Parts: sequence; C-alpha cells; structure tokens
Amino acid sequence: GGPLPINPSGGLIGLGHPVGATGVRMALDAFKQVTGTAGDYQVEGAKTCQTLNIGGSTTTTVSLIVGV
Repeated sequence: GGPLPINPSGGLIGLGHPVGATGVRMALDAFKQVTGTAGDYQVEGAKTCQTLNIGGSTTTTVSLIVGV
C-alpha cells in the first residue's frame, strides 16, 4: 500500500530467486502491474513501474521503467 508500493508480489522472498532469470521475472511483474494482470498483488491504477536488478556481485546493474 501507500503512495509508492514496493515489492507488492513479495519480491525474492515471496516468489523465490530464479538465479539467472531474476531480471526476467522482475520485468514480467512490472508488465503485469501496468497491464492490470498482476492478480492478488495488483496495485490499483498502476501505470508506471520501476525495477532494479543487481547481479554478478554488482558487475551487472539493470534498471527498467515500464509504463502504459
């Protein structure tokens, strides 16, 4: 809840940590939020979503902003 919800799906604790595919899972979660298909963890009215994935002992960092 709140004005800027963080990890409505529970993040790595709630959904597990698919090593090597975490960024893809995060991108899919962002897509589901902005298309209104996130089910039980849908943030009402979500139009923009930001992800941050840090991997390889901080050698790879990717941030996505997804919106409709």
